[in-house]
Amino acid sequence: MELKEALAKAGQILDEERAAPTVRYRLDEKALAAEFPGASAGDVRALAPSLGESRLALIRSQQPRPVQEDPRVWTFESVNYNLLCALHAQIAPDARPAFVEGILRRMASSGCGRAKQTTYRPCWNGFVSELPLISEFCVRNGATKIFFSAFSQIKPSPGQAVLYQHLEDVIALDFTVFSDAEYCQLALLLQSSHVGWIQQYSQSLQTHAKQDWAGKSVTLNFLLGEVGEAADCLVEECRKARYLYLRGSLLNGLNIEINQDKDAVQSYLQRLGFTETLAASVDEAERLYRDGSTFNLKASMGHLRSFLEGLHKGRFRLFSGFRGHVEAATV
Repeated sequence: MELKEALAKAGQILDEERAAPTVRYRLDEKALAAEFPGASAGDVRALAPSLGESRLALIRSQQPRPVQEDPRVWTFESVNYNLLCALHAQIAPDARPAFVEGILRRMASSGCGRAKQTTYRPCWNGFVSELPLISEFCVRNGATKIFFSAFSQIKPSPGQAVLYQHLEDVIALDFTVFSDAEYCQLALLLQSSHVGWIQQYSQSLQTHAKQDWAGKSVTLNFLLGEVGEAADCLVEECRKARYLYLRGSLLNGLNIEINQDKDAVQSYLQRLGFTETLAASVDEAERLYRDGSTFNLKASMGHLRSFLEGLHKGRFRLFSGFRGHVEAATV
């Protein structure tokens, strides 16, 4: 498919998203089934929508939103997202960056529409937008860098407020969508824009300025205040998500009980008089196993072999010494 035709069809999809948003997160039925092991698949399926809505409402009621530690609990879905992906797949690979840049032009205009239903989420002050769909498409299709470039150009608008609400959901429900480095970049983008928002907010307070979007008048100081609060919440969510990445990297594969057993074994060996080399061999083998960048199976097995050899030699030495003491005592 030619790029021009693809962009025209993408425009139709995004216009429809602005009129009737399809982006949403739902409670994953498999995760829910684990909470209710005795429930049938039909009962879990029936329970998921209402329980998901209540839990999501609770998460959204907190500022900042609590970042969920297990990203598998919530599942993203959108009909129009699937359509954009299908369209993207029909374009020549060398034209796909231009396709992404084409749909990202809507970021600068901060487009928005009026909500036809009260159930649409995200929704700000009666406005909805296609920007959440664009953000999901970019970050889930390897275009986060281009998305961040467009993100820095977005202007205060109801569409921006809707986008920020959605990003709060994204990080809170599925923090692994962004990498640790991307969270650093996103937080810096939000913080660097904060000075400009404060200046505009101060001016709007003095002038009581208003602006029309999609046929509805909005007080600028109200909009800017809400955008600023959402940005602060996003920065805090970025910090929390980075902490979860750090904690996961340090505890990856760590079993607390096994770690305690290892300490007990080392302490036991020292009390029996075995050399410290045995404990050092075990520690080095474990270090090589946990450090994915330097793991070497041969080296790790070599340390384990040294441990076993040292254990047998030490046992023979201790047994010989014990037998000598027994013979001396019987003479």
